[in-house]
Amino acid sequence: MIKTENILSDFINRLETDKFFDNVRITRAYSDKIKPTQLKKAVVAVGIKNIEVDDNSLGQDIKTGSYSVFANIYIPHSYDRLSFEQIVFRICRNISELNVVAIEISAVTADSTAECLVMKSVFTFNDEICFKED
Repeated sequence: MIKTENILSDFINRLETDKFFDNVRITRAYSDKIKPTQLKKAVVAVGIKNIEVDDNSLGQDIKTGSYSVFANIYIPHSYDRLSFEQIVFRICRNISELNVVAIEISAVTADSTAECLVMKSVFTFNDEICFKED
């Protein structure tokens, strides 16, 4: 069971504990910190894309459903484009213990403002979902 307030922190913690991500900045999307306009290293910006809940309880107060977490990957133009694949597959490796039901990965696009390349990825999970503290 996943508590809704822990969805992002659990996802981010799984990445931050992997030494592979030591040279990749992991951040919550839309954080209140000012970001540089040009990247010096790869960045993965994480946020909640969607939560869908079903009331499939059988005489119990249990909600089930799916939630989606996006992990947008930004790399400077100087990086090898294979960096996208390495990062996204390493994310998959770190979240494999969760009940992943879908993974969507976009084509690589250019961001002229930040002068970097971007790949958007969305990971969808299915689980019991808890909205209240026990």
